[in-house]
Amino acid sequence: MLLLRLCKPIAVLATLMATTLTTDAVAGLYGFNHYNPYTKEERILNLSEVPDSIYNYRAAMRDNLLMLIRYAKEQNKDFKIIAHEGQDLLTKSLWEYDREGYNRARLSDNAADDSFLFKHDTKLQDPKPYTAAYEYLHSVDAVALNNIYCGNNKESDISKRHNLGFITIENCADQNALDSAYISAMIDKKISYGFTSLADAFNNIGDHDSLNDSAKNIENVKDAQNILILIDDSRYATKDDLVSDLVKTNYDIIIINPLFANKERFSAEDLSRLHFKHNGSKRLLIAAMNVSEASPDDYFWNNDWKLGTPSWLVRPSFSSPNSIIVKYWEPQWQKIISRYFKDIVNEGFDGIFFTGVENYRYFEEQNPLE
Repeated sequence: MLLLRLCKPIAVLATLMATTLTTDAVAGLYGFNHYNPYTKEERILNLSEVPDSIYNYRAAMRDNLLMLIRYAKEQNKDFKIIAHEGQDLLTKSLWEYDREGYNRARLSDNAADDSFLFKHDTKLQDPKPYTAAYEYLHSVDAVALNNIYCGNNKESDISKRHNLGFITIENCADQNALDSAYISAMIDKKISYGFTSLADAFNNIGDHDSLNDSAKNIENVKDAQNILILIDDSRYATKDDLVSDLVKTNYDIIIINPLFANKERFSAEDLSRLHFKHNGSKRLLIAAMNVSEASPDDYFWNNDWKLGTPSWLVRPSFSSPNSIIVKYWEPQWQKIISRYFKDIVNEGFDGIFFTGVENYRYFEEQNPLE
């Protein structure tokens, strides 16, 4: 396995962690919270030598997701897969083609391409059958993207062509903009979760479930008309309080953490109650799981761990104050998330909401092609 050179000294990272890691139960989602921004050292990079090859961080992330998805589908073919961001993984992306060109050129003494970049059509094509990208594309039920209507993000052509379910997560400037985003999402037949303040994001039930309230049984993501994303349960003193509030709602989809306060399991009775809306019809109950970050709040956290120990705990999170980005391709991490995911599937959730997918971009920026 390729050993990667990280350009920031551990001492600098340790200082950063000492001031930023807390035990606050704050949940972040990539692209909204902005903890631990890039430092000067990371921006400069200051590589002492040109690397002989670049690791395929996107393929490694895709392979991890497929490892989990295959297990879930073996246990329950109807298990739903929702990925937050990471649209580039739906097909073999330009970065991956460029990487192949770079690696070929670096290995050849007579490389004709001085830029090291493979010349490839800029229009992304559907992945070829029987490749990892093809399998991943056809395993995903829905993608969730940030700020389609209250920002400049766009759905990929690949997602549109394959008619994937689509969830928008909107951080709007004010209530008028949020209302407009909801209306646009309804017209476009997209499910939307929105907020005007990060302080109220992902941590409260709110009242927007009244939009498109339905007595329909929800069997697929594309059947849903509204959604609740509650991945920060810190406003609730007990699991029972949270469950009691959730069963009074009519959300078609609810996304929650699989463990209350990252420690307490939901009972079989809890999950049975949560599978039904207040009006009696069935909804989808989805568990959230970060596939590339570890936190001292996680049940699997070892008290001996810290930034740099084990070596695959490499950088403070951009979206959570007390999480660390990991080298997600490391076997020890793969074993941890496999056990965690197995529990989620076996508990009886209807599906998974993968977060942390976009962290491959951090490693790409630290090992640039140009």
